[in-house]
Amino acid sequence: MITKKAHAKLNLSLDVTGKRENAYHDIKTLMVMTDLYDEMKFSKSDKVEILGDFDFDMKENFIYKAYNVLRGFVGKDLPFKVEIEKNIPLAAGLAGGTSNGAGTFYALNELYDLKIPKKDLIKLSSSLGADFTYMMTGGTKLASGIGEILEEVKPIELENVLIVNPGYGVSTKEVYEKIKIDDRRIDFDEVLQGLYDLDIKKLNEVLENKMEKVVFESHKDLLDIKNKMRDFNSAPLMSGSGATIFGIFENKNDLEDAYRHFKKTYDKTYKLRVGEKFGSF
Repeated sequence: MITKKAHAKLNLSLDVTGKRENAYHDIKTLMVMTDLYDEMKFSKSDKVEILGDFDFDMKENFIYKAYNVLRGFVGKDLPFKVEIEKNIPLAAGLAGGTSNGAGTFYALNELYDLKIPKKDLIKLSSSLGADFTYMMTGGTKLASGIGEILEEVKPIELENVLIVNPGYGVSTKEVYEKIKIDDRRIDFDEVLQGLYDLDIKKLNEVLENKMEKVVFESHKDLLDIKNKMRDFNSAPLMSGSGATIFGIFENKNDLEDAYRHFKKTYDKTYKLRVGEKFGSF
């Protein structure tokens, strides 16, 4: 049996910079990995079995899609059973599904001793979506293009982060369809400096997610969560296309106060850490 921890990521700011003729959007985003993860236990089987207490379409799940890509690449079947302890909320802007798929590439490579080099696994995974390039590598990265161009930056380590998920998902496709691109760009140098200094006041001025406006128009409860999170002395933002709101705190007491408040209403409220030691397969 092979066990993989599929970690969740956060977008600490996200800019949508343009739209291509093929309808894909250019973005720039700062991504980090967290200590929230799904535990995946893989073993060989005579058929593909994905076992977990969550709703999913077998053929649309990234675990199955990763298996399909690998099977096609090696030219033989790679049947397996995976048991998943799901902790990352679904369709939450945390890349939980992509992380599960990334873990599957690495797990099946080990389970069947395929000896595919990591760089080749990353290239194979990119056919399933731009997010895979980051989720296969982790770390603190600035992503651009459609998310596949990664630039390493000085590591970000955060000890006091809270996420609140309302228990429903948001369609990334629908957000991109509605978003209006403006000419004002996010200053990621300022974002990074605010994070390194853990300057909550500055972060509340510079953290930005260009997808928030579209999402908050349809989900005013998320804006309420963000505003309330700020009342607890944090710098809050929506991660990715939502629906998860995170808050960065300077001290643990404020974090605990906010946790107790939100946990009464939202079951999917978690205390997180951000760091380089999380998310590497």
